[in-house]
Amino acid sequence: MKTVILTHPDSDGMCAGAVALSRFPDASIFFTKPVSFYNDLNSCEADRIVISDIAIPRRDTTDIVALMQDRSKNTEIYYFDHHKIPEDAAQKLKNCLKAYVTGDASASELIYRYFQKEIPKERIWIAIYGAIADYEKDTEFVEERIRNWDARALYFEAATIVLGIKDRNFDDYRSKRLIVKTLAKGDNPSDIPGLVAAAKRVVNAEFDLYDIVKKVAKKSGDIGYVKDAHLFGFRGPTAKFAGTVTGSRVGLSVYDRRGDHLDITMRTGDPDIMLNEMAEDAGEAVGGSGGGHPQACGARIPIDAFEKFLKELNKLLVKNPRKE
Repeated sequence: MKTVILTHPDSDGMCAGAVALSRFPDASIFFTKPVSFYNDLNSCEADRIVISDIAIPRRDTTDIVALMQDRSKNTEIYYFDHHKIPEDAAQKLKNCLKAYVTGDASASELIYRYFQKEIPKERIWIAIYGAIADYEKDTEFVEERIRNWDARALYFEAATIVLGIKDRNFDDYRSKRLIVKTLAKGDNPSDIPGLVAAAKRVVNAEFDLYDIVKKVAKKSGDIGYVKDAHLFGFRGPTAKFAGTVTGSRVGLSVYDRRGDHLDITMRTGDPDIMLNEMAEDAGEAVGGSGGGHPQACGARIPIDAFEKFLKELNKLLVKNPRKE
């Protein structure tokens, strides 16, 4: 039975993919993203498809649900994700897929919990790595199990993945596939030659990055932003630092993607802001899309729509004032 694992190329997606590969060791690993998910799923030739950590963009929900309904007639499909979609769409997926698992937890935790009786007990480490990486470690499930191991070692291994894949030697899909396969067979990220050293290089680079962002960040309303293609590999920290150095509630890292659209990484430290919903609303208002997690998300918009996007996002922030 040919099995393909479709997963997100970030740390949580890779860990979730590793859990799936532990369960289906002969599967192929394919990385995808929300913006390309429809096409990748449509072209995927397999008897079994395991999908993990892929958000369904609001504007593509109808088409993607219809595609999965059609594909599920001849293909066994498992879907593990923690991004919100309309309840009617979720119900349709529950009715047609082999498994549709969602919840307020990392994709790594969700998929581990589903397959835990069919894989080695120690694969819980992978679930914990993914939860730490995705800021989803505070669930009851993870908190209870992390106490059974040396938390310092688990944090070290999680950081090795998170930081290491930002290094140019490990940011390609071939290297990420190697990490997934290493985790699936029971080894740790630090066992991969060069990954710890890569993580250390990234730590050094992020300290340098802060000084760069201090010099180039701009402010619009309650949004700090940086537009610099050279910082593409550090989009999350760049967005975080842009908010920090400008004293803004939201930080953006803006990347000119091949000259036809902008990829925007968004961060906030304000727990009262549902930034993913704002990204979605502001993105659609300018002819693009957005979404992700409440405090860490992104948007893709037309290349000439940035100023309008800032204006729309600031309007939404005004409706959600800062709490004293």
